[in-house]
Amino acid sequence: MLKSDISSDGHQNILPYPPDQNNVQAVGLLSEIPVIELGRVSFRARASFNYAQLQRFMNSELFDKVLFRLPPGRTAEDYQDALVFDIEGDSMEPSLRDGQQVIAWPVPEGKWEYLHNTICVVDYDDTVTVKAIFANALFNTDGLTLHATGGAGGSFTVARKDIHSIWEVREFYGVVPVRLVAA
Repeated sequence: MLKSDISSDGHQNILPYPPDQNNVQAVGLLSEIPVIELGRVSFRARASFNYAQLQRFMNSELFDKVLFRLPPGRTAEDYQDALVFDIEGDSMEPSLRDGQQVIAWPVPEGKWEYLHNTICVVDYDDTVTVKAIFANALFNTDGLTLHATGGAGGSFTVARKDIHSIWEVREFYGVVPVRLVAA
């Protein structure tokens, strides 16, 4: 239970209760955290997720919309181009589990060569997959080697000419980040 008092300037202060018996303090109410909408590419929508859709994904009715509470210090602009992708299957366990959702940002084609040791959504040929970049030889050859981190998924190489888009996975969706707050 939390105890509150009113400060001299009339604002309500939230104090740990009972005093000196725990180290938990509320720093804000969930209802006060700004909420934005993000586009969501469900597994069923992946079949239609291609370069043409990428160009107009923000206005597409193909994608669901989900609500997202902004983490501390982040703004809606930080998520302007981000999409939420559903994970299906166990090829990326334990990194990503079936049913989880991730937030990914588009990587401009001129920066694909710089992607190493990161998990990405790769749209190539008629496939959209979430895999780790195992080897990136796009500088001197035409291949990007993707790796399934779990099970017997193994690795495979995708030719540059077949890649439509790459989305870098940076956050989980639906998992509240825990942050240290200076006292």
